[in-house]
Amino acid sequence: MPSVRFARHPAGILGLAAFAAAFAAGCGSTQRNGVYRLAAPYNFAFYDTHEEAARSFYAAHFTHFAAYEILMSPGEDTPRQMSEFETQVRAYIADPPRFEPPAQIIAPGWTRLAFETAQSMDWTHMLHSQLYDILTDDRIADKRAAGERAIAYYLSEPEAAFSTRGYGHRFMEGGGEWAGNFYAAYPDINGILWAYHWHHAAVYEALMEPDAERRGMELDRVIDVFTDSVLAELPHVMPLTGEVAPRFSRMFPAAAHIFDNLHMMHDVVNDIMADPSYSRPEKAAEIERLRGQMTYAGQDTVEAPGMPMGGDHRMSPHAMRVPTELPTGEWLPQGHPEARMAPMGEFMRPLPAPRRDLPVGARNGGDR
Repeated sequence: MPSVRFARHPAGILGLAAFAAAFAAGCGSTQRNGVYRLAAPYNFAFYDTHEEAARSFYAAHFTHFAAYEILMSPGEDTPRQMSEFETQVRAYIADPPRFEPPAQIIAPGWTRLAFETAQSMDWTHMLHSQLYDILTDDRIADKRAAGERAIAYYLSEPEAAFSTRGYGHRFMEGGGEWAGNFYAAYPDINGILWAYHWHHAAVYEALMEPDAERRGMELDRVIDVFTDSVLAELPHVMPLTGEVAPRFSRMFPAAAHIFDNLHMMHDVVNDIMADPSYSRPEKAAEIERLRGQMTYAGQDTVEAPGMPMGGDHRMSPHAMRVPTELPTGEWLPQGHPEARMAPMGEFMRPLPAPRRDLPVGARNGGDR
């Protein structure tokens, strides 16, 4: 399983001793293997070139993991804690930290509870970082090839990597009785997290601009829209990468699905942790069950759930657009505005397990 990453910048090493002590205490005597990001000259290009945009993500990762920690023992005092937490989150949004602390620092208790899930999340955040770097660095002439290499490296840890199949909102809405708990209890925090899912994808689309000056202008616009509009009127659904970043998703459809699955797993964990009927061991088991269903290692055998009958499903506008093969042999990911619109009946049925007589790329929806 991959381990957390450390920035090359001097400030990224601050607190390393404290982290090491907390990590050792959390893991006990269990051996934890570590995998570092793919070595490449473009690493950290996004931070070095667009520091404000890079820092704007850090409140999102803090919010995800800190919410898990608060929900380790939900009770009568949890609504007050969440209200105070939202105030803290909005302060971080206005003035984000210079560097992102790893999950083990933000949520030491939850990381002990769900270590493999925390590692899968951090491993996928690493892929986020590398694709931002690749799209930023103009020394990289063939960005598609460099991005595919980074994705292949990410998938070389199949037990940690998220699936390249387009599940849409299925796991989030139909994965268990806990579905929707967090949204119902804490809609504002949930909305901030969905706003950040929009933000991550919108930054990718801005970085698709062909020249550095235009990329900088688009990133400034994304940050303005995020703070002035998206955070002011929080989303009521989780956006899909394909609908927010169509050019990026056309170039890297596998990454679009990976990131949507990461975001769904974040929501799944919120819902499970917010369910008071689960004990801590039951929460750990349920989180690991869902993570196991969403990994790259298991995607050819897992049958994704169908959307539940009835109820108020929170699906983004393009969620019913399913992975679609183009005449060129390329694929559009789920949510892409040019992908095929599927009838709701398809979503009410579980996704069938892929046929074994098809080649691997076809079994995976053509994404890899």
